[in-house]
Amino acid sequence: MKAHGRRPANRRTQSGPPAVTPRTSSKRTLPQRERVVRTRVARVNQKMVDRMVKLRQQGFSYEEIGRQVGCSERTARRHTKGVSPRLVHAGDPKRIDLLTWCAAHIFAVKDRLKLNVQETDVAMKKAREEVSKLDPLTKQRLERDREMRIDFLLNVALPSAAPEIRSMRFIERIEREFGPLNKDPETAD
Repeated sequence: MKAHGRRPANRRTQSGPPAVTPRTSSKRTLPQRERVVRTRVARVNQKMVDRMVKLRQQGFSYEEIGRQVGCSERTARRHTKGVSPRLVHAGDPKRIDLLTWCAAHIFAVKDRLKLNVQETDVAMKKAREEVSKLDPLTKQRLERDREMRIDFLLNVALPSAAPEIRSMRFIERIEREFGPLNKDPETAD
């Protein structure tokens, strides 16, 4: 406890009027200097600098680089000073998430194809199934090539959903003409 702005007993001078015998430090608590845990690396080596440069080229911020490498934001900024993050030029091919692209285009044509909510859901599920069947290299190529994506959607994803959508429409038409179909024979009276 502090008493009126005075230093703790273990930090006071040994001579003079306020002299007090310092307390012995208890074994349970370590002195202040020994309890400090180092969170950063002491020195930056060339391997760390190379990693910082790679991360910066990939577009990471200085703060993120510092966290990943184990140094401060300021150190990351200092060592990657002339390195700018990679910019995407208008002419560069962009990678697109194939499922997101398929979903956007299925929703774009749902009115033209007169798909209701359940039929749209079936089309989305079939597109997801077909994308999951793809080889990683094929998927990567589809993400970069627009014409191949359109071909995939029109010739693979939507045709796989067509039989189920046709059967749903057929059942719906029968129910409109003859009334609801009872699927449970016990409730049919």
